[in-house]
Amino acid sequence: MNNSITVTELLLLGSPDGWNIGFLYFTVFPLTYLGTLLGHLLIITITSADQNLHIPMYFFLRNLSLLDMCFISITVPSACVSSLTGERAISVADCTTQVFFVIFCAYVEMLFLSIMSWDRYVAICQSLQYHIIMNPQFLVHMISASLLSHLVYAGVHTGNAF
Repeated sequence: MNNSITVTELLLLGSPDGWNIGFLYFTVFPLTYLGTLLGHLLIITITSADQNLHIPMYFFLRNLSLLDMCFISITVPSACVSSLTGERAISVADCTTQVFFVIFCAYVEMLFLSIMSWDRYVAICQSLQYHIIMNPQFLVHMISASLLSHLVYAGVHTGNAF
């Protein structure tokens, strides 16, 4: 007979010393969340609609905005809902999913910023060859490679954590 315990849910702790910050959860966080989503949606819309902005720098900016929209949508809505309903438990599967996507988005964002800095380096230091080096096919390959490689990376780290 085995003596083991299977954990099915994790308990979320409240505010320290019993602070009542329900007002913060119900007003400030949702408004900040919506403002952030609208700001990123505006960036995506403008850089997609204007033909003058179809250059590599704005391609990366558009993808970074999309990634930031996903990044903030991982934890903020569920935190607001759990504080609204008073639910203090989260299933292990939900926690694992959130951890996976937070790690994935964080590392992809770092790689996107690195790619964007490399793009600016090529634009400044090798300006005559810029359009040859940064062609649309290469841009899509860089974005795809960063997304796929970090899926594996986030999977490994989430697997090790849980």
